[in-house]
Amino acid sequence: MEFGEEFGLQATQAYKSFHSYLYKLLEESDLQNHYQIILILTRYNGKATQKLLCEQLNIEKSNMAVMIDALEAKGYARREVNHKDRRGKLVVLTPKAEQVLSRLETVFQHFEKNVLKDISWQEMYNCLRIMKKINSNLADMNTFIPLKPKNSTGMFLNKQV
Repeated sequence: MEFGEEFGLQATQAYKSFHSYLYKLLEESDLQNHYQIILILTRYNGKATQKLLCEQLNIEKSNMAVMIDALEAKGYARREVNHKDRRGKLVVLTPKAEQVLSRLETVFQHFEKNVLKDISWQEMYNCLRIMKKINSNLADMNTFIPLKPKNSTGMFLNKQV
């Protein structure tokens, strides 16, 4: 198996295992599908634009709107006027979300204690650095569509989208 295939397999398995783990730990909070938005909002003092959330999570604007609607319906977020740009709204955490943050902190402490055992802090930070670089490279690659091989060498012609 080539590195790309093995990497894809391991990344997929890690993603599925991580989300299964989080689903179990977040069952009672009804946040399994939207905890990432709350975490991003905490990085920005509890409020951010929908555009920023889309960029941070790599989610389409229409999909993000549905997710924010769900958080509003559950009482975790509300939309407010953005005084810097009245065309846009700010997504703001509610006191209910603030209460859930302590639960999320406990979940991630449990994760670090149990899932990351026997992994040094250097390995963890190297993993994060590498994952960020891979994500950046993949984002760059997504602007190209590979076509059929050009010749017997197997070189692809790339068409910019």
